[in-house]
Amino acid sequence: MSVQEKTQVVLSVLGGEMTLAEAARRHGVTPQAVGQWRDRFLEAGKTSLESRMPGPGGGAGSSAERRPRAEAEQLKLALAEATVQPRIWRKGAEHVDAVPSRTSKR
Repeated sequence: MSVQEKTQVVLSVLGGEMTLAEAARRHGVTPQAVGQWRDRFLEAGKTSLESRMPGPGGGAGSSAERRPRAEAEQLKLALAEATVQPRIWRKGAEHVDAVPSRTSKR
């Protein structure tokens, strides 16, 4: 059977349209084969969802390994923002007298 046919069988079983035994009988395979397709289908979906962490290296390692990396990336961004903003304000303060106010009279 093609992958597409197996997928349709698995989706029919998961959707409650037919039992494992009915699916196996209709397609000339054993109920164990259909059960294995179903289990592999569900595991692949779970793995796919787990490997979609945002940020660099999001697909590498287990969920438990990726979570601290993602948190570290968020902390790095927060630190960078907290460091850069005061620098921008200081630079702006150095030049504030050179910029005319919209409300000041000339």
